[in-house]
Amino acid sequence: MAVDLKIKSNTKQVSKKFKKFESVLPRIINKGVKQAGFQLLDIVRTKTSKGIDFRDRPFATYSANYLKQLQREGKPLKVDLFYSGRMLGSLSSKKTGKHKVSLGFTNAQMRQRALFNQVLNEPKREFFGFNDRTEKIISKQFNRFVEKELRKF
Repeated sequence: MAVDLKIKSNTKQVSKKFKKFESVLPRIINKGVKQAGFQLLDIVRTKTSKGIDFRDRPFATYSANYLKQLQREGKPLKVDLFYSGRMLGSLSSKKTGKHKVSLGFTNAQMRQRALFNQVLNEPKREFFGFNDRTEKIISKQFNRFVEKELRKF
């Protein structure tokens, strides 16, 4: 008594799909990482314009002399680190490695101004950073993006 068993499989097709998937996945991740960088950039700018630091606390008030100067120049007195728009305008997002993006200032003078606001000035107005809540928001958005792109595949 003998049994003949014939099995047909689609291993070649499955193998092709995995190879395609293997080549598409890094591009999807890189695109998602770039989007995450731009999202963080937008969050930093938005919070700063609202006058809150990255920990969601209001900035310390300007000194009396600086407030008088702003008033003479007809500028808003709200603490939002916006004088000419150049500092936050020079803030940019750039891919710096595999699955890595960095935020930084493209202009050395604006980098110095940001350092003064962030670290050297007293009181400090720490606008350049992110907290756990922001990290979770960006992470969730990244995961949604990757899932959506993989569904297209």
